[in-house]
Order: sequence, then C-alpha cells, then structure tokens
Amino acid sequence: MTIAITRHPTNELAERGWRTEEIVQPDGSTVFEDIPLTSEEFLHPEEGYHLPNSTFHDRIAGDIKDILTRRYANDPTTAVFRDLIIRWEIADFKDHCPDTCVVFGIQNKEQVRTEFLVNSEGACPSLIVEVVSPRYRKEDREIKVQQYARASVREYIIFDRRRQRGQMLDEVLGYRLIDNIYVPITPDEEGRIMCETVGLWMGLHDGEVVMVDAQTQERLLRAIELEQWAIQAQEQASQAQEQASQAEQRATQAEQRVAQLAEFLRSHGIDPDRI
Repeated sequence: MTIAITRHPTNELAERGWRTEEIVQPDGSTVFEDIPLTSEEFLHPEEGYHLPNSTFHDRIAGDIKDILTRRYANDPTTAVFRDLIIRWEIADFKDHCPDTCVVFGIQNKEQVRTEFLVNSEGACPSLIVEVVSPRYRKEDREIKVQQYARASVREYIIFDRRRQRGQMLDEVLGYRLIDNIYVPITPDEEGRIMCETVGLWMGLHDGEVVMVDAQTQERLLRAIELEQWAIQAQEQASQAQEQASQAEQRATQAEQRVAQLAEFLRSHGIDPDRI
C-alpha cells in the first residue's frame, strides 16, 4: 500500500497552522495530507493540531510561561500550563488550548496531564494569556474575549506585536471579569496592564516580556536574564576570590620582608623591638 504526504506551501502552514488528515484513495493507497486550520479549528484545537507559532510568538509565550512557573514553583496548589487543552465541560461550549493559563486551587500539581477537565479538577483557569497569531488576530483579540468571559476566566491578557505605518507596535490588552462581563483594564503610562490574579504588572518593551511585582516593584527576570545574572555573579565571585588571594599573598610577602628586616637588624646588634 502506497503512503504519501501532500503538503501545502510552508508559509501558509506556518501562518495558519495545520492538521494531518488520512485519506484513502480509490486504488487503496493512503495519503496523509496537511490541511491548514480553519478559524474554528484554531479557536478550538484538538490533540494533534499544529497551531501557528512564529519565533516571536514562541519566545514571548515561553517567557511568560517560564516567569509564571517560577513565581509559583513552591506553591503546590497553583499550576501554570502552556498549550494544554482545557475541557470546560460546559454544555454547547467548545474547548480551548491557551498559550498560557494559571490555575489556583489545583490538586496533584505534578500529575501528567494531556488535557485539563475543569469539573473533574474542581478548578478553573483564573488567568489566560495569549500571544496574538497574526493570521488570527480577530480570533485572539475579539472572539476569545467573549468566549473566555463565558468560561468565567477572571482575567484575560493579550500580548500583540504588529507593524503599523512602517513601525513595530507592541501592545498588551487586558480584560477583567466583573458581573460576568469582561471590562477592559486600563494600561498605565508605560502601556502595562495590572494583572490582579497574579499580582503583576505585564507589558512589552522592545519586543520583550516585562513583568513587575505589584507589591515589591521588583522586575521578574526572564530565563536568559537569569542565566546572564548567574554568569556575572560567578565571574564577580571569581574576581573577588582572586583579589582576596592576591591580597593574602601580598600580606604574606610583607610579613616575610618584616621578618627579614628584623633578622638583619639583630645580626648587626640592633633589637628591632626597641626601635
């Protein structure tokens, strides 16, 4: 039996995402064809769907997940998930697969999950963060606003970067659930959104994620920044150790010179302790 794979243009698959469909031909051969996702499939993906993922999208979503994961690393009741299918278990309401979500009051945090069943888990995502996919900007910025409100997600934060009049525009949008309706969160003068669920100011600066603790005003470092900080700290420690070693060596040399001078004076009948 012949098996073949038919692919659409790479750029189209990258922009729209895809699913692979098995098609049996009249002659009995099997064709596995990559089919670009529809808007509905993007909104409600299933396992095996390949969602659009640019390098910007992957980096920003990864940084968001990493920062939030470290923030709750020692909290056994708070989990941070990325690209995990959420089964809302609401009648006539389809599932979603958010870039990142934070769930409070979770049980068995370290359990391996291929999907998250809200009713079975007894917990619902309190925060969802999406990085806009250019081909599906309306879906991320408009349609999901209505759908996540219906799912009772307390806050929905959107990271977006787009070209406008020849310049790159960074934007963060936020919505907070009030009386079962999403109300836009007003950004501060730096364009940051105050996310009450996790106590963080969230923003984009020069295409990089910025998260600041609302209480301490401490900026939470991205993974690459932590690595750089660790390297610098190690270099500084090595330099301090080298300086201490050199200082100890100079002190030893000075003591030796004092001892030699004292011996010289004694050899000439002079008591160095009486000088």
